[in-house]
Amino acid sequence: MFRIFSYLFGFLFCCFQLSAIEQVNVPHSHAFLGGCDVQSAQLPSSAIALRLLPPQESGHLARLAHPEKSGNGEHLPQDVKPHTTLMIPMRDGMTLPTDIYLPDAEAKNLPCILLRGPAGRHSHTATMFISLARHGYAVAIQDTRSAIDPDGKTFPFFSDGWGECQDGYDTVQWLSKHPATNGKIGTLGYSNMGITQLLLAPTSPSGLVCQYIGVAAPSLYHHAIFPGGQFLKNQVEGWLGLVARHPSVVDWVKSQPAYNEVWENVNALPHSHRVTAPALHIGGWYDTFIQGTLDSFTSRQKEGGEGAKGTQKLVIGPWVHRLLLTTKLGDFAVPPKGYEPPYEISPKIWFDYHLKGLSNQVEALPPVLYYVMGPFDGSPSSGNRWRTSDRWPVTHVEMPFYLTEDHRLVAQVEGIGQVAYPYHPENPVPTIGGRNLFLESGPKDQRPIEKRADVAVFTSDILDEDLEVTGKVVAYLSMTTDRDKADVAVRLTDVYPDGRSVLIAEGMSRIGKSEVEVDLLSTSLVFAKGHRIRVSVSGSNFPRYELSHTPGNDTIHMSADKPSRIILPAVRKGDRWLIL
Repeated sequence: MFRIFSYLFGFLFCCFQLSAIEQVNVPHSHAFLGGCDVQSAQLPSSAIALRLLPPQESGHLARLAHPEKSGNGEHLPQDVKPHTTLMIPMRDGMTLPTDIYLPDAEAKNLPCILLRGPAGRHSHTATMFISLARHGYAVAIQDTRSAIDPDGKTFPFFSDGWGECQDGYDTVQWLSKHPATNGKIGTLGYSNMGITQLLLAPTSPSGLVCQYIGVAAPSLYHHAIFPGGQFLKNQVEGWLGLVARHPSVVDWVKSQPAYNEVWENVNALPHSHRVTAPALHIGGWYDTFIQGTLDSFTSRQKEGGEGAKGTQKLVIGPWVHRLLLTTKLGDFAVPPKGYEPPYEISPKIWFDYHLKGLSNQVEALPPVLYYVMGPFDGSPSSGNRWRTSDRWPVTHVEMPFYLTEDHRLVAQVEGIGQVAYPYHPENPVPTIGGRNLFLESGPKDQRPIEKRADVAVFTSDILDEDLEVTGKVVAYLSMTTDRDKADVAVRLTDVYPDGRSVLIAEGMSRIGKSEVEVDLLSTSLVFAKGHRIRVSVSGSNFPRYELSHTPGNDTIHMSADKPSRIILPAVRKGDRWLIL
């Protein structure tokens, strides 16, 4: 395997290790950018089961979130063992242990469901799906290379795509010829096991029939490590502290802030034309990989090869990254309707359709199924409902709100002005909620930070009717700074009648040119009648993002020729659609 220094010369090999260093004794079976293994969180199995289910254990999401509950209501025993463990050979001679679960020990010629990831074949997020074997499938769960590295020095995913080593391709082709399978392979998994699927897809193995991909990033650079060129400090350091534990791994990642050929080899989006498999893409509006899920669907749906183009499905709900493990959503609970999508979206129904050829609801599933959020306290609005579309992004009107010198958000550009705020790296503005992996996620009240002197706050008038927005939110700020290196963090919040300022979206960018573009990613929400819209601007959002270490002052400028504004993708105002 090539070491870091090889990568500095642009080489990509099967997996990525550091030069020999002293091992830190931390369990290595954790998910790349997928959080702690459930076992390490020390949650009893009964608590896990309760958290997997919505109230009354009913609805389509219950079947999605609790696959280990069989059709007759019986739970899979915790001590179920695989029928066999195969050592599947890769093209470079490496063998990867793969557990095989069957309906019975003699079963053969079955459609196969494959899960593979750095969390390891014994992680709960993998084994929770083994009950699919009861429904006539061979379920294969594989350790990827980092999962079996005893030193914890292997960087995940570099051998899972289309490079010199193609472990996903080799595994699918090998399993398709094994007597236990009938040659038809579907892949399944969330987070890290979704990322391995996205990297596998462009290799287009002949045995791959379909994919079921949850909360995953198709580009590690753009969606997981350096979105907008900004280092996701807590997320990446937390993940590397589990799967690649020596500090020099983090140091190396930080030394690669520019998109380069290393990151190109773990970006599946430019290779969508090579993909031939249909996929169901599942995401959440408060998932750290939400934009990755949307981009993956859109790229494959529009640019995919034969078999993939036009066959992708997208489901986005009011969920965080750990949607299978929690019913909490920031300061609130997941809205009750968030558990009741109008179509069944379980792995079983997807694989029954594609691997067994059974007729079911997949035939009626629209290309895009998404949840429009509303007030999370349940107060009346036209939100908190599911909508469908034949495309993403949905058609919308770009609705600007302009920042003013007197801290308002207005629909029309007003006079010349400016608002300045200080930046103190020793006292950064803290992260409170949002789209996080290890930090608490979801819609949380931002008032504790909005009263700080180093946060500039801009608020609209009270809305006299509902405003529904769906799509990407972008801020354009005319900025100057007296610092050498300065970042700007922007937060969009929904201000409730009682004063709560609930986080909806956020982003960060480097202040460089006079106009700074800040991508707040995508959302779908009704700002309800009686609420207000708010934008806050600061120099930090820590520890979500890395800090700039230079103190100073930043200034937002307002003028007719260079207005500072946020653009909302509006689709409906009151009872009027803004698009045809």
